[in-house]
Amino acid sequence: MSVNMSSALKDNRRIAKNTLMLYIRMLLIMVVSLYTSRIILGVLGVEDFGIYNVVGGVVAMVSFLNSTLSSTCQRYFSYEIGRGNQEGISILFRLNLTVYLYFILVVIFFAETIGLWFVNNCLVIPQDRIVAMNWTYQFSILTFIVSSFSIPYNALIISHEQMSVYAYISIIEVLLRLGIVFLLSLGDVDRLILYAVLLFLSTSCITLFYYVYCKCKYPESHYSYLWKSDKIREVASYSGWHLIGAVSVIVRNQGVNVLLNSFFNPVVNGARAIAFQVSVAVDSLTNSFFVAVKPQIYKLYGANELNQMYILLSRSSKICFLLVAILAYPILMNMEFVLNLWLNQIPDYTVLFTQLVLINALIDSVNGPAIAAALATGRIKKFEIITGGLMILNLPMSYILLFWGCAPEVTMIVSIVLSLVTIIIRSFILEKLMGYKVVDYMANVFFPLLMIGLLSFIFVYFIGKCIPNAVIHFFVTSIVAVLLLSIFTFFIALTSSERSTTKKYILRGVDKLFH
Repeated sequence: MSVNMSSALKDNRRIAKNTLMLYIRMLLIMVVSLYTSRIILGVLGVEDFGIYNVVGGVVAMVSFLNSTLSSTCQRYFSYEIGRGNQEGISILFRLNLTVYLYFILVVIFFAETIGLWFVNNCLVIPQDRIVAMNWTYQFSILTFIVSSFSIPYNALIISHEQMSVYAYISIIEVLLRLGIVFLLSLGDVDRLILYAVLLFLSTSCITLFYYVYCKCKYPESHYSYLWKSDKIREVASYSGWHLIGAVSVIVRNQGVNVLLNSFFNPVVNGARAIAFQVSVAVDSLTNSFFVAVKPQIYKLYGANELNQMYILLSRSSKICFLLVAILAYPILMNMEFVLNLWLNQIPDYTVLFTQLVLINALIDSVNGPAIAAALATGRIKKFEIITGGLMILNLPMSYILLFWGCAPEVTMIVSIVLSLVTIIIRSFILEKLMGYKVVDYMANVFFPLLMIGLLSFIFVYFIGKCIPNAVIHFFVTSIVAVLLLSIFTFFIALTSSERSTTKKYILRGVDKLFH
């Protein structure tokens, strides 16, 4: 079915509206996350904070399966919605939920055998915190199970592009997080255990909200046991190859966390956890846009509108980078000042760790739309093996460098280098999958964004060198960074037609403002 101009404009408006809703959602989550992290670090202390993150990281090494299955659900749900096949959505929903129930049973088995042995025998945990660590581990497993159950419902909402509902439920989530902070300060119980229990209860409430909404809104979400071997094999094959990419991410983010614990101590894990709190908050803004764009990429590919998909891929990559850069640059240029405002106590390595993970987040921001385009084709075997394999190299390379006596930040430098290499490799694979020329991707996306990033950094850095006062430095460099990023993006990254469209919207906005 051809997508006419009116339909394309309608889709663009829907993307803009959904992006705004998700952007507001993530801004709210980001502010609350940064605030609660500060309070929780103070209440738990650096050591317990590090213990929770390394123990939770062991569970998260299994939770990468959730992201894979969620992405698979969204891809297949969006495809069937685009076809208008209500029965197909219902069948897929029931099949996916059945698979999830079996998956949860498998996770419980391995978590309570191999996982339990690992946390008690391989992690470096102070002797007096072993009992608390085990309680934390058990509630982390329960939190993971409840979160897993919510994924088909969450995917259904996103596939229907009901982002306002997604945002409203997040407001409830934010209120629950604030409640956790309040409750942690009460009583004389072990606060590490209490924190794990409260997170489990909070996740359970959010899962219940997703379940009730889908049950009331979407008839296809009504569950009854279903097992169709042929369809399950198709979905399992797709999920299996996509799993490689998810494994690479979790190895980079959580495997290295365990590696640092083995070579150093929980304080280093605490510093890394703080750095990744900032990174996750920044990434969340890009993910808001990506969640809004992804269903459209799937639908355009399904409709065989490849040229429109190439345009959307290029534009969304630029927007993702700009969204991250506008927030990341002021923090990068004023890291110590920002951390002093945020935290009562700054653990060693935190400043450098946070700067490096933000640079990595800037690079990775370009990848989201390209990954979605590859996933849309369904032919992801080669894509996932090559790019996932490159990312998995992070762990052995980091281990070798740490074994040779390198400082802990080397793990993040390795990640940055591999992320750059992966962008280039992905562009070659995309050309094979769908004909999107490497030359076009490099000329329209990669090199313009690289130039924008470097030029903005150089200008802001030298302007900042002239300002000794920390407060003035923060405000001046932040304003200059936003202006330069916007100006350079307009003149370097945008095509002539995109510049014309942007000018039209700016003039229309100015006209409405003054008339």
